[in-house]
Amino acid sequence: MGSLQEQLLKAGLTTEHKAKMAKSEKRKAQKKKKKKGATSDPSDLQKHIAQTKLEQQQKAEELNKAKQAELKEREQIARVKQILEHHNQDSIRGEVTFNFTYENKVKELDVNEQTKQALSKGRLAICVLEGQFYVLQDEPARKIAEVDEKYIVFHVEDDSNGPDEDDPYAGYEVPDDLIW
Repeated sequence: MGSLQEQLLKAGLTTEHKAKMAKSEKRKAQKKKKKKGATSDPSDLQKHIAQTKLEQQQKAEELNKAKQAELKEREQIARVKQILEHHNQDSIRGEVTFNFTYENKVKELDVNEQTKQALSKGRLAICVLEGQFYVLQDEPARKIAEVDEKYIVFHVEDDSNGPDEDDPYAGYEVPDDLIW
């Protein structure tokens, strides 16, 4: 016995043309199913949908984290800029050159003698933002250091411990006005 189609053809209930048409329609329907990604098992489709939703959620979370980090960075820069502009010492200009390092390069700042002494003792600090240098008092510089230390270029920490007991040069004072 052949297929049902052959049996119907032998019995004369259908024509060869109608059989070919039915075959081609069946093939087209199967192609459409494959193109749409439809499966005969609904659980596979649900798994695919759940996985897609999970991937979208993870991508949204990553974008959100990146936006939050960028917003935090902008807030930090705005806060630092506000502190720098508000507490910048304008009366520091003078004829004495104060040298410090920034990005492995020696930079110079023309200051007066009082400012040089204050910088060397830690009462003043040099900060940088967007390539511009600012001279601040100790307290605002500490506030900036709390936000991020990368803005502090030069700040001498207070050495309130005194001289070290094992220091062989403890009896020899280095003069503050030493010029190299």
